[in-house]
Amino acid sequence: MTAYSLLAAKRRIIIAITSIVLTTAMVHTASAAIEIDETDFGPSYETMVVDTVVGKPLQLVAAVAGTAAYIVSLPFSVIGGNADQAQRKLFVEPWDAMSRCLGCTVAEDNYYKSQVVDDNIVRIVVDQPSEILINTNDYVVVTP
Repeated sequence: MTAYSLLAAKRRIIIAITSIVLTTAMVHTASAAIEIDETDFGPSYETMVVDTVVGKPLQLVAAVAGTAAYIVSLPFSVIGGNADQAQRKLFVEPWDAMSRCLGCTVAEDNYYKSQVVDDNIVRIVVDQPSEILINTNDYVVVTP
């Protein structure tokens, strides 16, 4: 065998292995995204206790400290032209975190808040927990 044929064979083997690895990675990711345990969705007893004892008090401290930092930094952020950004990061976001449901992750809290009934929204459940939301204040045309 010549050196050229060895390089060509090595190249074919590398391409085959790369193709197998990429295909396996794509199939594994797709199957992992489909598997949702709806019966165990939401906060557990342990996460609620930890959030009550540790999480919420620390969030309160962070919100108060962020408010104080916002007040102190306000003259400088006005001069710098980023007062809105400072308000959002130092004041609004810490206080919004306090309103998250007890023991919930951000995704769980967003899901529960999306379940609030709004008379202007038509909810079409496609496949739990997937759904289509149509705001009836918008002009919607549905054709068969």
